[in-house]
Amino acid sequence: MVKVFVVDDHPVVRQTYRLLLRREADMECCGEAESGQEAVAKIVAVKPDIVVLDISLQGETDGVALLQTLCATYEQLPVLVVSGHDETVYAERMLRLGARGYVAKGDAVAFLHALRQVAAGKVYQRGD
Repeated sequence: MVKVFVVDDHPVVRQTYRLLLRREADMECCGEAESGQEAVAKIVAVKPDIVVLDISLQGETDGVALLQTLCATYEQLPVLVVSGHDETVYAERMLRLGARGYVAKGDAVAFLHALRQVAAGKVYQRGD
């Protein structure tokens, strides 16, 4: 079972991810956070297999800074960025910073496909 931790500042988005993951036999949502600070504390406790991360977060730590922290602290923990920000602007930047994939919000099919690829140790890029 792949344990997925979700970091997004919108409760409805987190709920949607939980519902999507609940339908998958091989994945589960093991935790969630709305801010970077909350995410770091909870990730230590639940030890997820993968983190789904939005770029825009509430609080002092945005998704970019959190991505950098996670990649520096937990080198083997894959992060999939799922965001409403323009993919042409952010995808390459997030991959350079250590994300294993970038998916535009709203595409459930691409989200699940990317999640599986990243969980399998691959890097997801649009069109894969």
